[in-house]
Amino acid sequence: MQLVTPITIKEKDQDPDAVNTLFLIDIMHMREINEVYGYKNGNGVLHQFSSLFITKIIPKVEKLLKKFKIENSDIVFKNQYVDIFSLKLFCELDERIILKLKNIIFEMLVNKQFDILEHNLKINIDVTIGCSQGRNSDLMIYAEKALYNAKENYEPYSYCDDTLSESSLLNKSLLEIMRYNIDEKKVQPFFQEIVDNKKGSSHKYEALMRLMDKQNNILSPNAFMDKAKKFRLYPQLMEVMIEKVFDIIAEHKIYASINLDYHDFINPNIKSFILNSLQSKKIGKYLTVEILESEKIHDFDKVNEFIAELREYNVLVAIDDFGSGFANYEHILQLDVDYIKLDGSLVKRINEQIYYDLIKSIVSFCRKQNIKVIAEFVSSLAILRYVKSLKIDYSQGYYIAKPKPIQKIISDKKGKK
Repeated sequence: MQLVTPITIKEKDQDPDAVNTLFLIDIMHMREINEVYGYKNGNGVLHQFSSLFITKIIPKVEKLLKKFKIENSDIVFKNQYVDIFSLKLFCELDERIILKLKNIIFEMLVNKQFDILEHNLKINIDVTIGCSQGRNSDLMIYAEKALYNAKENYEPYSYCDDTLSESSLLNKSLLEIMRYNIDEKKVQPFFQEIVDNKKGSSHKYEALMRLMDKQNNILSPNAFMDKAKKFRLYPQLMEVMIEKVFDIIAEHKIYASINLDYHDFINPNIKSFILNSLQSKKIGKYLTVEILESEKIHDFDKVNEFIAELREYNVLVAIDDFGSGFANYEHILQLDVDYIKLDGSLVKRINEQIYYDLIKSIVSFCRKQNIKVIAEFVSSLAILRYVKSLKIDYSQGYYIAKPKPIQKIISDKKGKK
């Protein structure tokens, strides 16, 4: 598509330390407009959009600023990307003024009918708006984050700045910690015990990733996991994690599980790394692979292909967090699994009749399919009693045991002898 020529209203040299306000306005579904009416008409919509801003919206913005005694504020309007426009105000505004400006922009755009000349039609458009305030160096970053958040949450508007978002300093610190853990292989697996409810003995352990900073402080997944994926460092962290877990299994002959999400299952590097390690270390019979967020699986054939390859090494497979948002039995039926792990949101409310009945139905279904059930988040004796009353096979949670380094588990076992 041909870009609309950027249109600038009053621009001045930018002060890098000044706090300014930036709106990003995204015309939604522009691709569909082009497909239905053609690129020429799509480009016409963009020109009408620009014209509306210059002739109607910006004068209203200036009028509102004057009303609040904000004068001599320069304004820049641009076609930032193909269907994303920016409106930059060289001034700092309080929240009520920002919301009034947003309302002006939104209402004038969605109420406008745009001409499709070749078809003698008028159409409406939908827009999403992201807004930010800050220094020029950070302004676009936070405005784009606001726009992304609005679209992710199906909201017409979102605001974000460095007071509402994690600071760039924290991001840089996490980035350095992740690089340190990858380069120095400092990723630490912690192991949480899973017990056999009938025998009362240890069944196996779930391996959980922890990172270490340079002062040997331990970071839990809540502190880094989402960022690791955003920074595109998660696969490298996982390789260190898997290597260490496999080495521990080989040395101590413990039964353990590792967590993989859908993207891990279709990542050729992680797949080949796991399969090569299984072949060289001969620890398949000790390993269970837990599938995270199974509801996000798009290609069950690909996942089952990898499961079949894992089974060649006698690896078992589990679905983790099953039943979140209520059960989806289709995931069990479409995947060749040995275990399902009940989501903690269900187990924590097992004392409520509706959740007790739901868990009971899942257990009954799994028993007919010859699938073992593990209850996660068993955090009290009361919950454990409910779990046992339903004849759930295994339990895991803080009441059973907290995640520990392997050295602590080995020393505890020696102390019991």
